[in-house]
Amino acid sequence: MTKATSPDSTDSQQPGSAQNPFAALRHELSFGRDLVQAIRTGFGADLLVAAGDYFEVPAARIRAITRVPDTTAHRLVKRHALLDASASERLWRLADVSAMAEDVFEDELAAKQWLRSPNQAFRGAAPLDYLDTEPGAKAVRHVLNAIATGGAV
Repeated sequence: MTKATSPDSTDSQQPGSAQNPFAALRHELSFGRDLVQAIRTGFGADLLVAAGDYFEVPAARIRAITRVPDTTAHRLVKRHALLDASASERLWRLADVSAMAEDVFEDELAAKQWLRSPNQAFRGAAPLDYLDTEPGAKAVRHVLNAIATGGAV
C-alpha cells in the first residue's frame, strides 16, 4: 500500500492543538485542498488516532464513526497506509461538521464539548455519533444552523 503522509509532520500531538494532524486536515480542507481527489486517494489511517486525540475521545469511537473495524484500523495505522474512500469521506465529514460547530460556537473547546455531549435533538445521543451517515450529519448541521440563527430546532 502507499505510504500515508499526514498534513503536519511534527511530533507534538496535544489534543486540539494546531499540531494535531486532524486539526491540520481541518485547516487544509478549508483552504483549497482538492477535496474530491483527497477523498478518492484516501486519508492516512493515522488520522483515526489523531481525530480521537483532537476530540479527546477514545480512538474506538472515531473508528465506529468512520466504520473502520478495529483490526483493519490497527493494521493500516501500523503500515502507515491509506483509508479507503468511504472511510476518508466519513473522516472528512467529521472534520467539516466540527469546523462548522467551531464557527457557530466561536470557540474550539465549546464546539468539541457540544459535539461529544448527549443532546435531546439527537434522542440523547451525542452529535458526534450521528456523523457516521450523511443524513445524520445533515441533522447535526440543521441543529447548528438553528443555534447560529437563534431559531428553534
